[in-house]
Amino acid sequence: MKTKIALSILILAVFYSCASMFNGMVLPNQCKKCAVLNRINNDTIFKNEGCGSENTRLEEDAKIQAYDLSRNGYNLCDLEVVCESWRKDPEKTTE
Repeated sequence: MKTKIALSILILAVFYSCASMFNGMVLPNQCKKCAVLNRINNDTIFKNEGCGSENTRLEEDAKIQAYDLSRNGYNLCDLEVVCESWRKDPEKTTE
């Protein structure tokens, strides 16, 4: 039983690492920003963003943060996760 759990954790870690490396190599200019908004007063409670390998799991992390906020006094129905993606201009090299 313990070996199955350890093997499952190892496989998940490898897939997560592969997703980060894939985003970093293949999509280095792909950027994403996710925020948790309070729909009552339009306040931004949580925000994260990243490009390339840094944009892996941004939406999932924002959803987890919204859930955690709902356990600490916010009404989950008043919270909204909003994400936006864009492409960054490639950096020019000078020779």
